[in-house]
Amino acid sequence: MSTSTMWTTVKDELRARREARAHLNRLRADLDHYRTPADIDDLLASVDAQEGPEAELIRSVLSDNLQRYHAQQPLRRVAGL
Repeated sequence: MSTSTMWTTVKDELRARREARAHLNRLRADLDHYRTPADIDDLLASVDAQEGPEAELIRSVLSDNLQRYHAQQPLRRVAGL
């Protein structure tokens, strides 16, 4: 593999990673509005019939949102919220 070909391959891989990271960040921002277990369960129910990498990514982000919600519950109780 020539240096030029290798450099092009590295640039392409970095570009693909940046695009994937930007897509994930947009998806997280879009799904950040689903914060309560009821909201998350509703969306998970509608995504449940879907298959593929995008559906898995959505489930993963929603799972993170749910985990964050439960992690903050002790703080909300202490604060009286």
